[in-house]
Amino acid sequence: MILRRLNEKGLGEFSLFLDSLVGDDPSETPKTLLEDHGMSDPLEILIDIEPQDFDTRYKAAEYLFNALSTLDNSEVERDKGLWAWLSLFFFEKLCTVDTSGLRKPGARAKWIPETGDFRRYYRHLLAGPYLIYRAHRDNPKRALVLLCGRLDRPGEIVEQLASRQEIITNQAIIETATKLYIDTKTGQPKTGAAGKGGGSARRFAEILNQFDVTWDLSVMESEDILNMLPKEFDKFWD
Repeated sequence: MILRRLNEKGLGEFSLFLDSLVGDDPSETPKTLLEDHGMSDPLEILIDIEPQDFDTRYKAAEYLFNALSTLDNSEVERDKGLWAWLSLFFFEKLCTVDTSGLRKPGARAKWIPETGDFRRYYRHLLAGPYLIYRAHRDNPKRALVLLCGRLDRPGEIVEQLASRQEIITNQAIIETATKLYIDTKTGQPKTGAAGKGGGSARRFAEILNQFDVTWDLSVMESEDILNMLPKEFDKFWD
C-alpha cells in the first residue's frame, strides 16, 4: 500500500476508534482511512509499505529507516499524520487481541505521536524505535539495549533511558548501556537489568544525571564511562 499521512479528519477518526477500544462497544480497525482521500493526504514521494511481522523494535526500526530513506529526515520526525498512518496500517500487529478477545491500546501517545514533547514522543511504538535507529545509523547494533524488545512492550530499560534526547543520541552512553545490559549470546537483556537494584538501568540513568553535573559526557568514550561507574555495576560488566 502506498504510504500516506492522516489529515486532521483522519486523526480525529483514528482517535475515536482508539477511544472505542476502552468502551463497551469496540469498533473494527478503520483501515479504510488509509486510502480515503478525505481522511488522508498523499506524500510528495511514492513509498510502498508492505505488511510485516516485526519480532523486535530493531526489525521495525530497520524496515522503517530503509522505507523512509527518500524522505527528508527532519520532516519525517515531525510528521504526526505519517506516523499515525503507519500505526493504523500495522495496528493489528501492534495491538493484538488478549485472552478476553479485546485490544488494549494504552496511552494515546503510542499511536499518535506527541511531536512537541520528546519525553512522550519516544513512546510512539514506531517513531520511537525509528528515531533511535536513525541516531545510530552508522552502527545500529550499538543501540540494541533500546531496540531488542517487543514493539508492543518496550520495557523498563527503554522507559529509563529513551525519554532524554541527550542520552539516546550520545553514542558512548548507548554503547555503554548495551555493553552492560545486553547478553551477547542471546541479544536480550541480562537478568536484573530492568530492575530497581544496584547497577540496573534505572541506576545507570541516575548516575548519568550525577556525572552530567561535573563531566561533559558528549566528548567521552564508552570505556571512559565504564571506568567511572561505581562497583555496583561490576556484575553487569564482563
